[in-house]
Amino acid sequence: MTDYRELIIRHRKAKGLSQKQLEAQVGITQPFMNEIESGKKKPSIDVLFKLCEVLDIKVFPEEQ
Repeated sequence: MTDYRELIIRHRKAKGLSQKQLEAQVGITQPFMNEIESGKKKPSIDVLFKLCEVLDIKVFPEEQ
């Protein structure tokens, strides 16, 4: 299973976004974004859902 941090980083880079650009869209500070990606802090469920929304990450993938 992929770590959520790796997923966020991979999708952010694929969209060509910097941490600063992503944090602005999500509504968090750049230091907090850095702490999320480095694993120092975990995002709240609201922030995690907003990250998924901005990065087009399916929270509940459809079963196949």
